[in-house]
Amino acid sequence: MTTWGPLFEPRRLGEAEARPRPNRNPWQIDQDRIAFSRPFRRLQQKTQVHPLPFNAHVRNRLVHTLEVASVGRSLGYAVGGELAAELAADGRTADDLGYLVQAVCLAHDIGNPPFGHAGEAVIADWMAHWLDRHAALGLDGDLGFFDGNAQGFRVLTRADGYRERGGLRLTLASLGAFLKYPWAPGDPRAARDGLPGQKFGFFATEADVFAEVAAACGLRDARHPAVWLMEAADDITYSLADLEDAVEIGILHYRDYADLVAPLAGLTTAALAREDSDAQRIAWLRSRAIGRMIETAQAAFLAHADAIMHGPTPGKDLMALAPPDHADRLVLFDAIRATNRNRVYVNARKAEFEIGAADVLGKALDVFVPACLEMIRRGGDEAACALRTRQALAMMGDYTPKPGFSPSETLRCAVDFVAGMTDNYAAWLAARLRGLDVSH
Repeated sequence: MTTWGPLFEPRRLGEAEARPRPNRNPWQIDQDRIAFSRPFRRLQQKTQVHPLPFNAHVRNRLVHTLEVASVGRSLGYAVGGELAAELAADGRTADDLGYLVQAVCLAHDIGNPPFGHAGEAVIADWMAHWLDRHAALGLDGDLGFFDGNAQGFRVLTRADGYRERGGLRLTLASLGAFLKYPWAPGDPRAARDGLPGQKFGFFATEADVFAEVAAACGLRDARHPAVWLMEAADDITYSLADLEDAVEIGILHYRDYADLVAPLAGLTTAALAREDSDAQRIAWLRSRAIGRMIETAQAAFLAHADAIMHGPTPGKDLMALAPPDHADRLVLFDAIRATNRNRVYVNARKAEFEIGAADVLGKALDVFVPACLEMIRRGGDEAACALRTRQALAMMGDYTPKPGFSPSETLRCAVDFVAGMTDNYAAWLAARLRGLDVSH
């Protein structure tokens, strides 16, 4: 990548050229298309960290997404303001970068399955074992892997909206900036802790779309610069919000929170004491801490802008690239993340919920994957399928495979349906599929 021009490619997926919209910014249009989509709405009943909370102050995946988009817009605009001359040379502004980052922040979790990362692991494990038993079918090998990022790319480009005709039809710039991991599951970069296919950006069914996006944006096997800003916005937001939610539901005390966040926020005990309640103190601490970490992420991006734009990639975490004068903030931020890992994410209620995910999602896959397999064996003729299969396919609604789909695409439809479920619906459906009365 040499200039910002291709990185702001306004042409939409499926269009030969960009249509002029004189009164609407292309990336604000992308935001609208994402926000009005059904997968986005379903995020309101998907777990962020604390499962199925009855306390409305505790964040679900939708609230988390909106908060990330707010931070991402601010961070994108802040960086864009410092790079105004470079952007102007390609006809872009700081607003454009802010809108682009905000758009991809709105989409960043749109492919997450029920039960968060636990759900990802369940789907991947179930499909890997299933694929081993059906190797003779010659299916795409990546059916044995699952990643919410790749599923999100599929949602945006193929599985929802204009199905098979460009998905939500976002700009190629937004699709490029969505790709946190611009490689397939078989790429060595997708491995984690010696296991292949753990973090990747697209499935074989979307390889052609990925190639089109990468070529249009000039990515050349590199990440879009806006990805770094989206990731940083996500890291800043969830690290502080997850800690706040832990106080809300009693995993941590206010004092635990204040001891960790006040130094990062630069607020003294005396200043905080003037507030009327712990809730107000937490809100002030969070706001100040987020603002300071936005400054740190901005400084990190600008310090490494040349490498981010032209390569080689300087690392995996923008925060770790912050210049030395931000080192004290990084130490404090890392302490917050460590507390989340060691005290919040291992909470017993969360663990119980995630253990149950295997049973719930496994039951759904037990029904819908075999139904799609019979569609393959019947040559795509739904009418020729057994009654049980026809009933299962009817339940899939818009995710029902169409005649003419490849075998791998047909089976992906079952994964689309299960991954798209909300936590509540997945749990309810698993009980119904067992014949249990869950009306009360």
